[in-house]
Amino acid sequence: MAITSPFEILQGLDVRCRQNASGLPVNKAVVEDWIGIGFRISDVSLLAKMDEVSEILPLPPTIRVPGVKHWVKGLANVRGSLMPVLDMNAFLNGVDTHVRKESRVLIIDILGVVAGLLVEEVYGLRRFKPEEHQHKSAADMGSVGKYLAGIFADQSQRWNVFSVEKLVKHDQFIRVA
Repeated sequence: MAITSPFEILQGLDVRCRQNASGLPVNKAVVEDWIGIGFRISDVSLLAKMDEVSEILPLPPTIRVPGVKHWVKGLANVRGSLMPVLDMNAFLNGVDTHVRKESRVLIIDILGVVAGLLVEEVYGLRRFKPEEHQHKSAADMGSVGKYLAGIFADQSQRWNVFSVEKLVKHDQFIRVA
């Protein structure tokens, strides 16, 4: 049996460690999921980007404002701030929303516009991979079509992406009087 020096022992240990070592982690870019709020206006299932909706509430009591369009439900006091509540079905389709226990108000605060959007129902959060986004919107979506920004599909249905930013930039939405 050969006597080895401490240096030879360390060299052998180094060789074995390098042979059995796993590689260093690769720096991969983490891609965040696209997260949206699922909701319904009339019979259309829609998604709003999560960062375009700041809160979801049941319909608060509103005070009617004279001289405004029929789709303005009125002003609501939400935690001490007055906010207009707008009926999205009436705005898009000319038919007032039949308010039920499932009806909700999506609070938006985008581009300086703070308002509550009354919708028939909210389905909750939906999560998709960004590569699942189809930029082409569904054909023949009626008046909601000009506010759409593509489609996501899951196992059960197709979700039209509703752009709150497009909505608040539209003159018809801003002119409530």
